[in-house]
Amino acid sequence: MAPKAHALRGNRMLILGAVVLAAAGLAELSRASASSGPPRPSANILGSLPPSTASASPSASATPLSYSVPTHIDIPAVNLHADIITVDLNSDDSIGTPTLKNAKVAGWYDRGPTPGEVGSAIMDAHVDSAMMSDYRGAFYYLGLTKPGMQVDITRSDHSVAVFTIDEVQASLKSDFPTEKVYAATNYPALRLITCGGDFDKKSHEYLGNTIVYAHLTGEH
Repeated sequence: MAPKAHALRGNRMLILGAVVLAAAGLAELSRASASSGPPRPSANILGSLPPSTASASPSASATPLSYSVPTHIDIPAVNLHADIITVDLNSDDSIGTPTLKNAKVAGWYDRGPTPGEVGSAIMDAHVDSAMMSDYRGAFYYLGLTKPGMQVDITRSDHSVAVFTIDEVQASLKSDFPTEKVYAATNYPALRLITCGGDFDKKSHEYLGNTIVYAHLTGEH
């Protein structure tokens, strides 16, 4: 991939697979269904989630960084620490995620900008998984984040891109904010996505997503 930011491609929305610890044991999350046209969430999802927690528009961003693949993410305030692997598109054009057996790592969508470049860098991860002795996934604590918290992304050039969270949003999969998440930005942005909300024991699916929006504020 050329060492520069470029637009996200693909015609499906990111829907994360995950599992939850239920009263009868751990149940696997079923795969999200495909859809036609621009990226969209799966349909026929019921239930409601809490309103999003938003802050004002991002303040002035730091100077954009050059291309460098991310290797690790830290959000110290909520004890979130995970290695990062690259993910591409699946055969159905949905954005890939780490496997449930490897749910302790996060995935960076490698057709988008790297964290720190101009544009929205996209990362996804499982919230939990039955295929691990410790069911907690890489983004298990993502829902605890709040605006103003710091996100550190270690990159392959040994730099650390520092982001500040602007908004933490809870969204139903049936009302996923596709345009907002994947919109082009003229500053270095970061989007972190995982499953969230209630768990439907019938469909074995989470009913929503937790989405974190952040912008670059420094480097060290």
